[in-house]
Amino acid sequence: MQIRYLIVSISLFVFNLLPGQKSFTLEQAVKYAKTNNVKLKIQKTDIEDVEGQIKEYYAIGLPKLSATVSYNYFIKLPTSIFPDFLSPAVYNILFDENVLPRRDLKSNPGIPVAFGTKNNLSANLNFNTLLFDGSFFVGLKAQKLYKELITKQINQSESELTFQVTKAYMAALAIQENLKLVEKNISNLQKVKKEIAEIYSAGLIEKLDVDRIELSLQNLTTEKEKLDRISSITLNVLKFQMAYPISDDIQLSEQLNDVLNKSYVEIMDPSIRLNIQQRPEYPVIAQGLELAAINIKRYKVAYMPSLYGFASFQESLQRNKLFDSNDNPWFPTAYAGLNLNIPIFDGFDKKAKIMRAKTLHNKTKLQLTEFENAAQLEFENAKTQYLNASVTIESRKKSLSLAQKIYETSQVKFKEGIGSSLEVTSAERDVYQSQANLLDAQINLINAKVDLDKSLGKL
Repeated sequence: MQIRYLIVSISLFVFNLLPGQKSFTLEQAVKYAKTNNVKLKIQKTDIEDVEGQIKEYYAIGLPKLSATVSYNYFIKLPTSIFPDFLSPAVYNILFDENVLPRRDLKSNPGIPVAFGTKNNLSANLNFNTLLFDGSFFVGLKAQKLYKELITKQINQSESELTFQVTKAYMAALAIQENLKLVEKNISNLQKVKKEIAEIYSAGLIEKLDVDRIELSLQNLTTEKEKLDRISSITLNVLKFQMAYPISDDIQLSEQLNDVLNKSYVEIMDPSIRLNIQQRPEYPVIAQGLELAAINIKRYKVAYMPSLYGFASFQESLQRNKLFDSNDNPWFPTAYAGLNLNIPIFDGFDKKAKIMRAKTLHNKTKLQLTEFENAAQLEFENAKTQYLNASVTIESRKKSLSLAQKIYETSQVKFKEGIGSSLEVTSAERDVYQSQANLLDAQINLINAKVDLDKSLGKL
């Protein structure tokens, strides 16, 4: 028996680890969405891309070392024209010694000379490095800030996704709770119908009384069919927000009261204030503002000189017979130096870039101010809606309690023959309406709390 119990326990544990989960609490639904949402996956790959960009940019400032080997075989040696400096010298001597009569010499086009070796082999080792460039170091800081911006954008997307999944979960949960309520009312009304039928069979009431109960039952059945269709729609919306397969079944493992009893509904501190920096949008805009300021600095330091260092070592081999060791040896060449680049005039290119960067910085400032105002308005509205929902739910509970008492009294009066079926059906409709109103108030209270948490940056 113990072995069988152990096997069953292990099977249940493994089953719970299977990826094909079909039943979700709200927390599990949000976690599933964060794991499978395509937009978040793309943003997370952006982090990897930014890390690659940082390494690529950082490589600009690192020393570079390269080697080259070059070999040339001259089928025909290159020919150069040497000026004929021998003929004028010889003739001038002859003229001076009166060996020949002096005369003007014709210009000679030169003497073609082919020189060099058939085989030329060279090996070269080059080294260069950045010693100073102000825009490089500022740009490196900007790259790191951009990575932080992507991370904060992911946090913002996760917060918004949590909000959307919570809203969709609550909408689906509300329909399911409504369905349970209608099913319960149908079950109760079927019992009443059976009792009414027995009373009618005894001849104590009219057929009209039975028809009224039948009509109420048909109305509830129609309402249930409509809610079934709406339930499918709301579940599909939830699946979409979760990135859950639309064709797969899904169940909500939480009940409305479970959610009501959690932190979604609590006594709100009347002195609560908005801390704008807790909103996930704020660090994104603030990071953008810092990046805009860095951009201005990057263009300004571009006016400063940049300094590079370089060195080279080369050995060359020139032989008519490449592998003849008795021919020419290797000849080395080595040099090192500095390259100082001083910007003088760039056609106002950097000036225009600084102007655009300042415009972007001012625009981001205005966006931050606009967001602060919008966030404050959203918080005030959410707080008011939550207070109103808290008051409404207590009123709806009292209304439902009163409607149920009236309905129970009307049933007793009808069975005793001192009340009418019209009074019963009217009281019954009031109960259904009060139930719906209470359910609506509960959903509104939860949604108002979710909106308040979002406005406070708690999601």
